[in-house]
Amino acid sequence: MEVNLDALIENCKKQDSKARMEVYQLFYGSVYNTCFRILRRQDEAEDAMQDSFIKVFEKIDTYNSSVSFRAWLKRIAINTAIDMLRKKKVVFLELDERTSVAEEEDVDNFHDNMLKVESIKKRIETLSEGYRLVLTLHLIEGYDYDEVAEILKISNSTVRSQYIRGKKRLLEILTVKG
Repeated sequence: MEVNLDALIENCKKQDSKARMEVYQLFYGSVYNTCFRILRRQDEAEDAMQDSFIKVFEKIDTYNSSVSFRAWLKRIAINTAIDMLRKKKVVFLELDERTSVAEEEDVDNFHDNMLKVESIKKRIETLSEGYRLVLTLHLIEGYDYDEVAEILKISNSTVRSQYIRGKKRLLEILTVKG
C-alpha cells in the first residue's frame, strides 16, 4: 500500500491524530537513528525523537514542499539533538596555528580506504563529541561545512578544523583496528 505523504501532511495540518500517528510510524526509525548518532545514548535519543515529533506537529503549518518532508523532519531532529547536547555543554576546539595544510593533505587519502560504512560508523562513535558531531553531520547526514557550522552554531573554521582532526583520528583508529 503506497502512502500519500502530501495528503498525510495536509491532514496533520488539520490536527488529525490518525495522520500524525501514521507520519510518526513512517519516520520514527530514521529520526531515532539520527538522534542516536548525535547523542549516543538510547534514552536521550528517544527523548530527542519524541521532542522532534512534538516540534514537527507544532510547526507543521510552516512546512512547504520546497524541501522534502523527510529533509525538513531530519533537520528538526538534528537541531533538537544538538540542543540537548548544548545543555550538556559540549565544547568545540577552535582552529589554531598548529593546524596546517599538511594535516589536511595527510587525511586526503582517507577516501581511498575501502572499509565498510558500518565499520566506519562504529568507529566514529568512539571519537570525542566535537569530532563525532562534525563527522556525523558532514559524512553521514550529508551537510556541507556551512550548514554544519550553522547547525552547531560554531564558526566555519572550527568545523573545518574539527573535520580535519576528526578524520585524521578516525583514520588512525581504522588503521589500527581495521
